[in-house]
Amino acid sequence: MNDAEPPISSNVSALRFARAVLKMTYPTVSAYEFDTLKREAVIRERWNASTIYLIVQRPLTYFDNIVLEDMYLRFEIADGGKPSVPCRINLVAAGICQDGEQIDIKIGFYSRTPNTQQPIRNAAGFQLYRENGEFIVWWSPQKLLYEMLIKGLEVEIAEGFDPHLFLDFKVHYIGKSFSQKVWDRLKNHEKMLSILIQEPEVGRAPEALIKLETSLIILQITGVDDMPLLGGSADHPMAGSDPIVLTVDDNEAAVTEFMTQPYVQLGDEALTREVEAYLINLFKPSYNEIQYENYPNIAGGMRSKGYSWTKIEFESVLAFLYTDSFSMVPQAD
Repeated sequence: MNDAEPPISSNVSALRFARAVLKMTYPTVSAYEFDTLKREAVIRERWNASTIYLIVQRPLTYFDNIVLEDMYLRFEIADGGKPSVPCRINLVAAGICQDGEQIDIKIGFYSRTPNTQQPIRNAAGFQLYRENGEFIVWWSPQKLLYEMLIKGLEVEIAEGFDPHLFLDFKVHYIGKSFSQKVWDRLKNHEKMLSILIQEPEVGRAPEALIKLETSLIILQITGVDDMPLLGGSADHPMAGSDPIVLTVDDNEAAVTEFMTQPYVQLGDEALTREVEAYLINLFKPSYNEIQYENYPNIAGGMRSKGYSWTKIEFESVLAFLYTDSFSMVPQAD
């Protein structure tokens, strides 16, 4: 009597792709501002899951000609080079205060000899308080632009003026922070210290200093879409130039697992490595010694997890980022 023949196993080819979404969860801050904000619990909460940071520079942005009268806060956003943008905020319409409520304003200055008479000139930012001393809100120019253009803060802008003029940033360095929180990673950061020492001021603001022009854009990977393709092969239209062809057992359990169980979850270090390498390869910042010339073939990235390619998309990244190698336009919802 012959033994029964073993069952013949079969498999099917497959491909896997991903889309990662990158987002700012807090406005751009100067190196000077970061030294204070990194201690604030509410700010740390916003940065808690952020793993990518960019060290950038642009001419110092400041508020000029500030006047608080009735329920209107009038000011200009300026940088000493581009045309100043006249703005005003109706504090009642913006939900800052009630009609007839007394509001106090506290101005922050970079200068050691600030003026205190309205219109107030060359201000770093301002804080608004209720009459009883309760804090309401603070704005730097970049924080106000973020809340206006991303969060929908009601700001009236003079006709013919464009607030996007103040969102151009040269990228000096791109880094990741996975095993440390980003505020710890940036303590005594070697590359940032080099930038603060070596880079000249680029603006014509009255108080232009490199520590005020150098800023941080801190990014969080907020989403990842897993795209499995069963039956895909190397010549499939979606396969890309260097596909990773996978094999899946041709049975219901294996197929269901492949189609429903991503190889990478949000928060996986492979995503952070992928995004960092992608951005460095794209912008080629001068302070990044490793340029990832062989991207997307990198150690520990998404290809190491079986993904043929990963698309990186920006969402609510309010910056016109550029280097000598590449530039991009602002992305906002």
